Amino acid sequence: MSGISSLLGSTFGSQSTSSGPALSSPGIGSGLDVQGIINKLMSIERQPLNALQSTQQSLKTRLSDYGKLSSALSTFQGAVDKLSSTSDFQLYQATSADTTAYTATADSTASTGSYNIQVQNLAAAQKMGSSNFSDAGTTTVGASGDQMKVTIGSNSFTVNIGGKTLNQIRDAINQASGNVGVTATVVQQNSSTYNLVLTSDNSGTANSMSLSFTNGSGSTITDPLGMSTIVSAADSSILVDNTYTITRSSNTITDALQGITLDLKATTTSNVKLNVSHDLTAVHKAAQSFVDAYNALHKTISGLQSGDLKSDSTLRMLQNQLYSVLNTPATGLSSSYKYLASVGVTIQKDGTMALDTTKLDSALNTDYSGVAKLFGDSGSGYMSRMSTQVGNMLDPANGLIQNSKDAVNRQLSDVGQQISDMQYRLSVIQDTYKKEFTGLDTLLGKMQTTSSYLTHQLG
Repeated sequence: MSGISSLLGSTFGSQSTSSGPALSSPGIGSGLDVQGIINKLMSIERQPLNALQSTQQSLKTRLSDYGKLSSALSTFQGAVDKLSSTSDFQLYQATSADTTAYTATADSTASTGSYNIQVQNLAAAQKMGSSNFSDAGTTTVGASGDQMKVTIGSNSFTVNIGGKTLNQIRDAINQASGNVGVTATVVQQNSSTYNLVLTSDNSGTANSMSLSFTNGSGSTITDPLGMSTIVSAADSSILVDNTYTITRSSNTITDALQGITLDLKATTTSNVKLNVSHDLTAVHKAAQSFVDAYNALHKTISGLQSGDLKSDSTLRMLQNQLYSVLNTPATGLSSSYKYLASVGVTIQKDGTMALDTTKLDSALNTDYSGVAKLFGDSGSGYMSRMSTQVGNMLDPANGLIQNSKDAVNRQLSDVGQQISDMQYRLSVIQDTYKKEFTGLDTLLGKMQTTSSYLTHQLG
C-alpha cells in the first residue's frame, strides 16, 4: 500500500497552485499529498480559463487604444475646423505708420485698404479740485446739513458734506449708491496742503460734471470746498482722408472704419497712414496647427498599429478615409489651386505632413481668396470635407470609432460570461476532486492498517 501512495505522489507531484481554495493538510489517512494532486489537476483544468482571461485583457487594452485614437482624432478635428470655412480666412491686420499717434486692430469684418488719418484732438475726462486744506482727516468742511449735488448729463446724486473731513467726503462720494460716474481722491501736496479731486469716470463732453451746494434748509449756498476745473472734458476728433471729421467721446474709436479699432495716443499735425491687409501670420499659424495635429494623429496611429491594434480594420479604414480626402482635388472652384501641395502642404515619404511657408506665402499673395476656398469652401474645400469626414468618424451614435468600441464591448460581455461560467465549473470540479482524493486517502489508510495487521499476524 505504501507503494501505491509513493506512486501517486511521484505521479502528481506536490506543487501548489492558485487554482482554488487550498486544502488545510495532506492526506491524514495514508500520507497521500491530496493538496498537491488537486492543485496539479486544477492547473490543467484552468488552462481554458487562463486563455479567456488573456483574451479579456487584450480586449480591454483594445478598448483603451480606441479611446486614445478618439482623443487624437478630436484634437485633429479642432485644428481642421479652424480652416474649414472661408470665413476662417477673414483675418486682417491693421498697421499704423506711427504708433505714437495711434494704434489699430482689425476684426473679421474689416476689408483690405489704406487710410490717411490725422488725430486732431484727444478725448479727456473732466477733473475738478478743491481749494487747499491743512489736513484731510481732522478739519471739517461747512456746517452740519450741507450737501453737494453732482450732475453728469441728465443724471445726478447727492452726498452730505457738512461737518465732514476731506477723507470722509471722499468715501461718501465713492460709496454713494446713486453715484453716476464720479471718482473722488485726496491729493497731498505737502504736509500741510491737501485737496479733494473729483474725476469723471468717462471722457467726453457728454460726461462733464457740474456741482451745486445747499444747506440743511435746502437753500443754495456758496461752495464750501472751493471746487474748480483742473481738466476740461473733451471729445476726440480725427480727420480721415482729409475729408471726414469724426468726433467721439473716447480715445478708443470702434465705429468709424468698419472692422477697425483705433486707439488714439497723441495729436498730429499731418496724416498718419493706416494700412489694412490680410494677416498672413495668422493664416500660417492656423495652417501649421493643422499640419502639427495631423502629424500627432499619424504618430498615434503608428503607435497603435505596433500594439494590440496591429492589423486592426478600424485603423485601416480610418487611414483610408483620411487619405481619400487628401488625395481628392477640390473641384468647382474659380481658382488655379486644386491641390494642397500647390499651396505648400504635402505628405512626406514617412507619412507625415509638412508645410512650405514660402510656397504658402506666394499663393496667399497671388490669390488669397483662392487659397481660402481651397481650404474652406463649403463641400469642396479640403478642410470642409475633412471636417465632415472626421465628424462622421467621431459620431457618438454610429461613427467608425464608436462602432468599434461597441463591438469590443459586446465581446467583453461574452467573454466575461464565459469566465464566470468557467469559474463556477472549476469550483465544482475542485470540490469533486477533493471528495474523490480524500476518499482515496482514507481507503489507502485503511488498507495500510490492514496490511500491517496481516503482516504482524503472519509473522
